[in-house]
Amino acid sequence: MSKPVRSRPELVVAGAIGGGLIVWVVVVFGTVLFTGAGTGDFLDPYRALGRVLTTGSTWLIAAGGAVVGGVVGAVVGGPQNKQK
Repeated sequence: MSKPVRSRPELVVAGAIGGGLIVWVVVVFGTVLFTGAGTGDFLDPYRALGRVLTTGSTWLIAAGGAVVGGVVGAVVGGPQNKQK
């Protein structure tokens, strides 16, 4: 069986979604763990989560990860050999 061939636009979109999502998860959970966990107050993790979700830099960094992921998808999709 042959593997399915993905077009360059599909790889760019998949890379952008994957890159943005990975960066977003790392930023959100890293911030919650470093600033809200282990402080002794029950509500601190929830406050840290609310703070990180409403901060513009979180979304800006995730957008940067999406751009990098899209570029990686374009580079990976570029040198495909179209000969059979």
